[in-house]
Amino acid sequence: MRLGTAVILMGSFVLSACGSETRDTAASSKTSEEVVAEAGKLEQPRAGQYETTTEIVEFNIPGLPAAQAEQMKSMMGNAARQSSSFCLTEEEAAKGFEDSIRKMTEGSDGMKCAFDKFDADGGKLDAAMTCQGPQGMNSEITLDGTAGAEASDMRMAMVQKGSMIPGGEMRMEMRMKSRRTGDCS
Repeated sequence: MRLGTAVILMGSFVLSACGSETRDTAASSKTSEEVVAEAGKLEQPRAGQYETTTEIVEFNIPGLPAAQAEQMKSMMGNAARQSSSFCLTEEEAAKGFEDSIRKMTEGSDGMKCAFDKFDADGGKLDAAMTCQGPQGMNSEITLDGTAGAEASDMRMAMVQKGSMIPGGEMRMEMRMKSRRTGDCS
């Protein structure tokens, strides 16, 4: 996973991708160009080897029978704390976060998302997006934390609602930390 992806696309852990340049999801949504411009305020990531740790802080499906809830938590537990390593090339670093944001605006699997908020200031990121998908699936995602040239620490919270979810709702919160560990090997 690339640094830009790690910082901006934490929600993709759950939603393979979501996005649309249209403003039909929310009247106050930002276009991808506005989000790219705002993301340009973040410090450009430095090329190198990175280590990313992802932790699922909360996973809850109200209304799910106890046995199924335990099975889901067990499955999520396998992914509850994962570490990965990747090399961010000079070319990728030069692009900053633009590619990650553009990928979100491509949309897939029938999901359409729009940023309701995307504010970057002094290395801090505060974003919110809403997504609509097939079969009435709706998601609200918030992302906040810090992003610098060599490290990031982000929290993503998601509430997903839909008729195919037992009880109609799923809640998840994740934390992702990335840090540069040296030059690519």
